[in-house]
Amino acid sequence: MLTNWIKQTDKALFEQLEWDKPERRDQSGRLLIIGGHLHNLNAPGKAYEYVREVGIGSVQIALPSRVKSLVGTTLPGAVFLPSTPSGEFSRDGLSELIAHAQWADTILVAGDVGRNSQTTMLLSDLLAQVSTPAVVTKDAIDALKNTPEILLGRKETTIVASFSQIQAIAKRLKVAEAFTFSMGVVKLVEQLTELITKYPSNIVTLHQNTLLIASKGRVSTTPLSDNKERTWRTKTAATAACYQTWYPDKPLEALTHAAFLVK
Repeated sequence: MLTNWIKQTDKALFEQLEWDKPERRDQSGRLLIIGGHLHNLNAPGKAYEYVREVGIGSVQIALPSRVKSLVGTTLPGAVFLPSTPSGEFSRDGLSELIAHAQWADTILVAGDVGRNSQTTMLLSDLLAQVSTPAVVTKDAIDALKNTPEILLGRKETTIVASFSQIQAIAKRLKVAEAFTFSMGVVKLVEQLTELITKYPSNIVTLHQNTLLIASKGRVSTTPLSDNKERTWRTKTAATAACYQTWYPDKPLEALTHAAFLVK
């Protein structure tokens, strides 16, 4: 019997978090969203919509400068950083991005960052040099998967990753037992527990229509509706960023409640 495994179904396990969160928006925390490139702004745009719905206080959205003419005033709080000629983030924007990250209570690396090596170096340097809690998802995980210590070894960091991304990270870390699509939820709970006892970060992933949250040696599971499989990462990451901001000392509870709101 796995004593570290808690199961959430039709009733929120940590409903009290909903009642204890800040009521006034000006007391509801500061969030920095990072993402997008010239040809895709969906992830940061959707993330902004979600965090405002959930109730975060102040939001800044860091975007590459090449998209400024496309965004206009549609994303309040947008800040534009140096970009590459192809429209992704340039490493030249590191010092400015660090300043924005230090303003924030939480960083949400929402994805759609592209595959440019300068963007990868920018994100890697940012997470290595600042201690601000972070949530990382979508292709930002792909950009950083070759340096998994940045993702899993960083304190107060949550990765919201597809199962294939978890596989790639585990392979890079040379874990003893492979993560396979054929494994059941029970086995995955066991392996996530083993992985998370070695690293201080939190893991959120989806397997067999079940959202799994791993944090500090414990795992929670929440069933996910079939029709949300394609969109779960952005909404889960955005909701998680809000609740982690409000409950920094209760990561498993905050993330589990976020999963309940998404399901």
